[in-house]
Amino acid sequence: MGPTLSGRRRLLYRLLRESPGRPAVVATREPTECLRSRYHRLTGDDASTPIVIDCITNSLGRSEEDTETTKYAQDPGNLTSIGTKFAAVLDQHETDQLSVGLTNLSPLLVYTSPSDVFQFAHILVQKSIGTGWPVIATIDPSVHDASTVEQFVPLFEGVIETRRTDDEDQEFRIRKPERTEWETF
Repeated sequence: MGPTLSGRRRLLYRLLRESPGRPAVVATREPTECLRSRYHRLTGDDASTPIVIDCITNSLGRSEEDTETTKYAQDPGNLTSIGTKFAAVLDQHETDQLSVGLTNLSPLLVYTSPSDVFQFAHILVQKSIGTGWPVIATIDPSVHDASTVEQFVPLFEGVIETRRTDDEDQEFRIRKPERTEWETF
């Protein structure tokens, strides 16, 4: 968790790259092409192309057909559509090892109630973990009240905070399971 420009997304992509299996990313803020380009640029990983559940393209008025590596949900506010597309990825790759990323819970919270987003995230985490897939998600705590952010903490084994210092450095620390000191990326 961390505000914009704190390195939160870079950390997400690096954790996905270091996790076992191919990345499968629920893109809540940018279209597929942008996400894949940023993933490759930030990780230096040109070998693996992320599977993407794109929540943006259709909301921009473009209607794309699903492919083996890209599923198009209706928009970030339609949790049923996102869940259906995630279930399709789950079915398609049930014997594969994937690492699941949810780029940002915050756009979902703009369109849907915190309790509905929590329920969606809980189901996504449970289904992924049940398949043996790790899940990494981000949230911008600067745009939500503390109780909204804190309700998501129990869903995850670990929580990492990111921040940008006055000197424009990006730092992180582990908050859960045990708090560490701030370190520069």
